[in-house]
Amino acid sequence: MSDDQRGDQSAGDAAPARTAGVDYPVAVERPHEPAEDYSLTELLAVTAAKEIADGELAFIGVGMSLISGVLAKHTHAPDCQLVTESGYVGACPPGVVQSISDTVLGVDALVATNQLQIFTDNQRGLFDVGIIGAGQIDRYGNTNSTVVTGEDGTYERPKVRLPGAGGSTDIMTSCGRSIVMMRQQRRAFTTELDYRTAPGHLDGGDDRDAAGFRGDGPSAVITDMAVFRFDDGGEMVLSATHPGVDVDDVREAVQWDLQISDDVATTGVPTRGEIATLRTIDPTDTVLRGSDYVYEVGFDEWSERVMEHWKTLQDQ
Repeated sequence: MSDDQRGDQSAGDAAPARTAGVDYPVAVERPHEPAEDYSLTELLAVTAAKEIADGELAFIGVGMSLISGVLAKHTHAPDCQLVTESGYVGACPPGVVQSISDTVLGVDALVATNQLQIFTDNQRGLFDVGIIGAGQIDRYGNTNSTVVTGEDGTYERPKVRLPGAGGSTDIMTSCGRSIVMMRQQRRAFTTELDYRTAPGHLDGGDDRDAAGFRGDGPSAVITDMAVFRFDDGGEMVLSATHPGVDVDDVREAVQWDLQISDDVATTGVPTRGEIATLRTIDPTDTVLRGSDYVYEVGFDEWSERVMEHWKTLQDQ
């Protein structure tokens, strides 16, 4: 199935999202009904947001994990507290930022501290859930966000140099549980990582306990095709597919012999309210929909649109 075929999903027979009691921060008609259209990235963001429970401390980054965290805060988990590696705790950023040092991340923060304090608190086991991205992942949830060497490359001269660890190693070792968000591609779901940046369940079994990691490691991998959980041995298991995606589609996008749950579910279609909120968080399509809007307009038009939408969230 191509991206175009999956890109504008319709409600179909998928289970409805469990958001009946949510008061969305934006005005939209029939907010609790399934959205008529949405991008794969928006579906990924909504699904990941539901992994954050109300009242939890969630360690997030920028980009997609930030969007999912802010969505959770404005919908089903108003009492979750977002934590950023730049030092903010309990903030409610109005939208997408360009770097972890952006002061927008501190909007309405309960605490403004520093990076050392945040990572020390994480190592003490204070954070319930962390969300990361990755360039590669293996069957045990170990991730690579450092280098893709290719057949002839080396660490010093790789085929692709990725952004690096950031906070992913700390999150995967110390947060109560971790969520990995990434696009589903066969080359990324690999039998052998080119580099292990962040440890998942290592080689399975009791490896994490033997290594002495405080956190439980990855509990879910969420892609633009499916949701994966982990069995007692630490191996990835297909748990749910997104609307319009067959199990065989997912199996073909993984290099190893993928375990399949006995009862594969279908993720709920995002509501109109969830999609409207997402597009308010990212009004110029910087992350979500992959349009060229941000490159086609001048700074004044871009900033006016951002501030108009972000003010909607700040006024809630």
